[in-house]
Amino acid sequence: MTVPAVPTRPAAGTAGLAVTSSTGVMGLAVGRAVAAGGPDSVESVIDVEVATERRHAEELTPRLAELLDRAGLAASELGWLAVDVGPGRFTGLRVGLATVRGLAFAIGIPVVGVTSLEVLAAGASVGPATAVIDARRQEVFQQRFVDGVPDGEARVGRPEELAVEAAGAVLGDGFDRYRDLYLRPRTDPGGVDVVGLDGRHPRAADLLALAARRPAGPGTAIRPLYLREPDAVANVRTRPEVAAS
Repeated sequence: MTVPAVPTRPAAGTAGLAVTSSTGVMGLAVGRAVAAGGPDSVESVIDVEVATERRHAEELTPRLAELLDRAGLAASELGWLAVDVGPGRFTGLRVGLATVRGLAFAIGIPVVGVTSLEVLAAGASVGPATAVIDARRQEVFQQRFVDGVPDGEARVGRPEELAVEAAGAVLGDGFDRYRDLYLRPRTDPGGVDVVGLDGRHPRAADLLALAARRPAGPGTAIRPLYLREPDAVANVRTRPEVAAS
């Protein structure tokens, strides 16, 4: 199969695979695209989630094989792929992107990239929502949405600074970690109340549904959204002996 030069939406009836790996909970989902748009863009969805923390590389390939077996699909029968491009944990993102790109190249099928914050917000009800992912180093990745549509750019910063901008349903492991900051009383009388949704993470089933409504293109065109340098780079640059040299 040849990936089309001009990205097009996955064809109805084609099987797709989605991978989320930007947080400590890795997810995979398979399903088929349908002709109708909206939230019902995929059907016959089977998904699996596993708390990986730092074991994305060890867990992803065997879980992927198990999922395809459950769905009764061979990898060669897939027609499109979807991947979470971040922001999130650098190692997890690299593992997910490398796996999806490799599979796309081997089979010759297109890929859709969706940000982890968009996928996370898709798990909220309609209305305003704020997706918050733990960025480590006492920071969070954050973005606001209204009915699933971005309301401003994705940002990285300290939670005590970004929490005051949160509105509506707030969800993600960043909210779980800094819950008290996000639920403190609003000082802006015109602001939108915050409702915390605990234990939420980007779900592969939500990613699959979002991706089925978007154009798919070559896997080589998919780029990660980091928002800042990897932790390893920052650690090397701040070591005393490196700074002294």
